[in-house]
Amino acid sequence: MFKKSDFEVFDDDTLSGRLELIRQQLDPKFQKIGDELMTALEEKYQAQFYMKIAKHQRRTKNPPPDTWLAINQNKRGYKKTPHVELGLWPDRYFITLSLLADINKRSEYYPLIEKMKDRIIKEGWGVSNDHTQPELFNANSYDDVFKRYLSVKSSDFVIGFTLNKDSDIVSEGNFDTLLFDKFMKLSQLMVEINEQVVN
Repeated sequence: MFKKSDFEVFDDDTLSGRLELIRQQLDPKFQKIGDELMTALEEKYQAQFYMKIAKHQRRTKNPPPDTWLAINQNKRGYKKTPHVELGLWPDRYFITLSLLADINKRSEYYPLIEKMKDRIIKEGWGVSNDHTQPELFNANSYDDVFKRYLSVKSSDFVIGFTLNKDSDIVSEGNFDTLLFDKFMKLSQLMVEINEQVVN
């Protein structure tokens, strides 16, 4: 399903052109893997999940720099709650668990994500304070990222995994299972967080 040619959608620098390519080439793949993820998550956790595929409807001039599907556990929308995304930047696939700057009940998450430090480092996730940038820092940067999330109101807390389009894995193809498994593993953190902070 996913393959290196997915990134060709970013070759079109026009808003209408890129949006059409995303709709034609990527959204059907997001729908397929999203449906599979939803089934797997609901079977594993016996809980309700909600999926959203980015439509970029607010864009009027510049083409979207990335595109994604998001899954969360709140039917009122995903951006104000912990959510896991699978998407593409022009040079990489990404799977991220995000707690955005304006998340509901932000301070209630601080002790929960602090407790996850050793696990995040052990499992080798990347970390970041900005969901609008593709780079994830090594997990050893956790302390700096966490401190910034505590002290800078506009910062996000992002945990995740990226797969470069020029990697051997992507060149060889057949990496859908890798993306699926990473999403499921990151979703476990989301579920655990949500069990302790009710939105």
